[in-house]
Amino acid sequence: MNFTFLRQLPGTLYSAVVMELLERLAYYGMYLVLGIYLMDEIGIPADLYGLVVPGIFMSTLYLLPLFAGALADKYGYRPALMVAFSTLTAGYLLLGNVSSFAMICVALGLIAIGGSIIKPVIAGAVTHTTEEGSTRPVGFGLYYTMVNIGGFIGPLLAAAVRDRFEFRYVFWVSAAACAIAFLQAIFAFKEPLPDEVRASSKTVGDKIKEMLMVLGNWRFVLLLVIFSGFWGMINVLFSFMPHYIKNFTDLEPLKGFFSSIPLIGNWLASVTKPEVFVSIDALLIIGFQAVISYLTRRWPTLRAMLVGTTIATLSWILPALSPAAIVVATGIVIWSIGEMICSARFFQYCGTVAPADQVAVYLGYSFFAIFIGNFYSGPWAGWLYERFVRGPLEAGIDPTPAPFFAGVMAMGAFSVIGLILYGRFINPVKEQRHSGESS
Repeated sequence: MNFTFLRQLPGTLYSAVVMELLERLAYYGMYLVLGIYLMDEIGIPADLYGLVVPGIFMSTLYLLPLFAGALADKYGYRPALMVAFSTLTAGYLLLGNVSSFAMICVALGLIAIGGSIIKPVIAGAVTHTTEEGSTRPVGFGLYYTMVNIGGFIGPLLAAAVRDRFEFRYVFWVSAAACAIAFLQAIFAFKEPLPDEVRASSKTVGDKIKEMLMVLGNWRFVLLLVIFSGFWGMINVLFSFMPHYIKNFTDLEPLKGFFSSIPLIGNWLASVTKPEVFVSIDALLIIGFQAVISYLTRRWPTLRAMLVGTTIATLSWILPALSPAAIVVATGIVIWSIGEMICSARFFQYCGTVAPADQVAVYLGYSFFAIFIGNFYSGPWAGWLYERFVRGPLEAGIDPTPAPFFAGVMAMGAFSVIGLILYGRFINPVKEQRHSGESS
């Protein structure tokens, strides 16, 4: 295969995707250990953690990009990236140097603001540095590859740092990654938006009007609400499962197995920690997303969403049955298969529901499903986890994790049942009109 065309892509594109890798490395390195840090090190109850972190914090990350993107379009991507990475650096540094819950919330607020700027700006930079029908698929392929590489490397670094230093140094590493990205925004990133594009870009007021117009489409809003259960399960996977694995899954046999491997065995054993265990999901997506997408390419979109969501929902049965490492790992593998089948197809289907002349606009608002899922899954899972898992654990009583996992599966069941009803009563005419598919 000839890869010489990669040399023809602009340096700004590579700069953008490397900054995305650094930001995702910082974020996942922090987020997958944040529950362990706040609940076990700081002593915050799980219900408060669920409300603030996977609830408010994660919801903000998917709501603010709408307005941050409009401001970046108006005033430039380079200034936006400088603001974002300086804010992120400050947030991670603060998180690693405070122990009061109020200041932790301030740190998370800074991280949410900075992260919400990154999301639309990097994607916009990829769009403006590539050409439709030519280099754009390659550009976004690089972009999503960097997202998943960062999502896997971040927890590895966090595990290595936690093994050798104090917990707070994990957040310092995240701050260092964002500081490097800040320097890159200053010295290596060139503004991809011409002045005439910025002059004609939409204002925040225009975005609000556009949002009201899109959310006036009841079919689209219903789809977002239905599929929010799937995104809610993802939120729980990353926010609560590391803590659960730390307290209930014995990873010592795995460490013993890894330590016997020549050359890299000791290192593998040192990073066998809950955050790395959960990041099996990111590793599988890096390796197999293209294969799964190819194998399911002929499936009608709604059917793929239904099958993937069903598989992902059923995967939670395994950790509910046993906390053994092999059982939990198998559950994560099955979850990942379901996620690879349905997550990308959801965004594809959002384009199907949209009016033919507004597909791009509707795709921009598809993340509202993630916002909705995060908004209720954090408090819901936090209450369940405190009531049935952490609370009894702290009181010296045997926990009963089954109701917690049943509550997670209830969110998935909501999406599964909703997709069935949506396909039966709403989808057929709409999908045939736009794509010729049927369920």
